Amino acid sequence: MEDVGLDEDTKICQYLNLDYLLALLKTGKYYVNKKQMFTDKRESSLPLKLIFSEFTIPGGKLSPAQEEKSKKRKESVHQFNKVSSYLLTSCWTEQNSENVLMWERGGERHKACIKSTVGKFVSAISETELTIWCGKIMYDPIFSALMSDDILWYKQSYFSDEREIRFYFSKYLDQITPDDDQLNHKKFSVDTSTLIQEIILSPYINDSTYEELKETIEDKYKIHTTKSKIEIS
Repeated sequence: MEDVGLDEDTKICQYLNLDYLLALLKTGKYYVNKKQMFTDKRESSLPLKLIFSEFTIPGGKLSPAQEEKSKKRKESVHQFNKVSSYLLTSCWTEQNSENVLMWERGGERHKACIKSTVGKFVSAISETELTIWCGKIMYDPIFSALMSDDILWYKQSYFSDEREIRFYFSKYLDQITPDDDQLNHKKFSVDTSTLIQEIILSPYINDSTYEELKETIEDKYKIHTTKSKIEIS
């Protein structure tokens, strides 16, 4: 983590569905999907830039250097698809000030934002046989990372407003490798008081609902709860 400017005290937050938050508080189960199950196909599928190989005009021919480059690219794409799509993946953001785009993303308006740190997220998970890998997503052009082992930490530049901090769950300590025997998701038992330092409720929630939710969450779970400071006209 230190190589990309992260440590255990790095502040992170996650925007999530309100119903899921309430279930998380009630059950103490944190839900993690495999990346292939993400609803946003730009996230679950290969970036388009990785799909296209070298090509020439009709009747043309690839040079030996182009053929070798194309071969390596195809191998990288295959490995990226195998490893990336089947990894249990948890996405957070380094944004600590509110981001209206994150409130809007997905078209859901009944949302909440939970605040935590890298260290508290990991320590909140009570037991797992998997290694947890943490890194900062880079938004450089994908071609610059194509032959790199770090390709799992790259996304296309139109995601850059997210400032994403990503956690992968892998069965091996020394390499990121998917556990093909697992289901498409896993529910981790977590200590919610360790995991969640503060809850921010969506700016789209009306005042009376906010007051009711705030009272319930703070009385029952002892977690400080506020409403978004973003004004919606």
